[in-house]
Amino acid sequence: MLYSNGYNSFNLPERGKEMKYTVVLTFVCAFLFLSAEIAKSQDVSDLKRQLEELQQKIEALEKKQEEQAKEAEKVSESVEEIKQEPSAYEVISEELSKQAVVGGHFKFFLADQSRGDVTTSSFDDDSQHNSFAAGISDVWLYFSKNLNDWLQITVAPQLRVDAEATPVLGSEIERSGNADVDTDIDWAYLTARLPWDLELKAGAFYPYFSDEYASKVWWDEQYNANNGLITLEAMKSAGLELYRNFDFENFSLPVWLYYLNGEDRGINQDKRYTDNNSAKSGLMHVAPEFFAFGSRIKLLGSFGYGRWDNDGDNDSIQWAAGTDLTYRGFSLRGEYMNRWREDLPLTGGGSENGEDKGWYLRGMYTFNPQWRALLKYSDVDLWSSGENRLATDNYKVVSGVLNYFLAESSIVMLEVNYTDADRDNGPDELEYWRYTLGWRTTF
Repeated sequence: MLYSNGYNSFNLPERGKEMKYTVVLTFVCAFLFLSAEIAKSQDVSDLKRQLEELQQKIEALEKKQEEQAKEAEKVSESVEEIKQEPSAYEVISEELSKQAVVGGHFKFFLADQSRGDVTTSSFDDDSQHNSFAAGISDVWLYFSKNLNDWLQITVAPQLRVDAEATPVLGSEIERSGNADVDTDIDWAYLTARLPWDLELKAGAFYPYFSDEYASKVWWDEQYNANNGLITLEAMKSAGLELYRNFDFENFSLPVWLYYLNGEDRGINQDKRYTDNNSAKSGLMHVAPEFFAFGSRIKLLGSFGYGRWDNDGDNDSIQWAAGTDLTYRGFSLRGEYMNRWREDLPLTGGGSENGEDKGWYLRGMYTFNPQWRALLKYSDVDLWSSGENRLATDNYKVVSGVLNYFLAESSIVMLEVNYTDADRDNGPDELEYWRYTLGWRTTF
């Protein structure tokens, strides 16, 4: 029979084959599921391991940060300690302050010529001093040393070589055959820095009567001081100087007070280291300074009183007033000065009150760090002893100067001066031109 159980015997193998496929498929699915689970399990394990490694890294980083913070704290403490220590500059400055400081001025000329007309009671002449020879006119030194943190000593000897052509009324303009060398102690004083920003100076120095002379600005800007003016403004003395600068936001007021032996006339003050009488001289100088309209404005004022004669009976009164304006590269400075003396002796006997008076005006322009030029005019009356009355010597001087800076403190000076002078009680007259090529160095 073809069919024994109602089924086609031929289909039995086909059904077995289906079952076989089903079983295989089941095993494949189970395998894939298990594989996925295993893979999933492995992924979790890897993730866990990665998290553990990351946590370790974070902990290590935090530890490193803590260590760095501690190091930073140590560095900060070290920096603060360093800040408390003096800098190299401060150490060097302190060491230098223990040593003597040496400086000064040096003046040298290559040419100095004067030519003009001289008239006196005995001659009327066209005379001259022509010199292209090199020469030294001044050597000025100073030695300064801090004795402690509040006391300082300064000594300034000066060598002055008289080989220049500086004509005066009553003398010819002629070439010097010899060069006279004079020595002087220009400065010699102690400086004490006191509480309340006070500064006390004791010794021989230049009191502030004229700002131009006391600070020697004429020496810095010109090779030759204006004839006549130098005598009026000059003041040297010995005594005490008390200084203080009252400094405000946009205003300063420096004040100088002096207690002095007294002063001889003009630049010839050979007795300043002694006292010719029991009277003392007092002097005050103020120089208020402020800024306005883009300019620096400095006012100058001095007043002094004393006795000039050996007996200490005759008054001496002196005063000065001026201003110094600076705007960009231009500066303008002027001062008026007056010295009045009671009972000056006449050559023929008797006495008469006399005075020295005069003024100057100076304009200067700085073109650049290497070049500057100035123009200055001065008009001065000086008393001169006569037989019946005091005479007056008048000097009018125009100065033109060109400066070239070889270095900040070394200047070549080309200077031209014109002087017109006369004496009011006689025939004495003087008119001349002076040409100077010189060099000044400060060190």
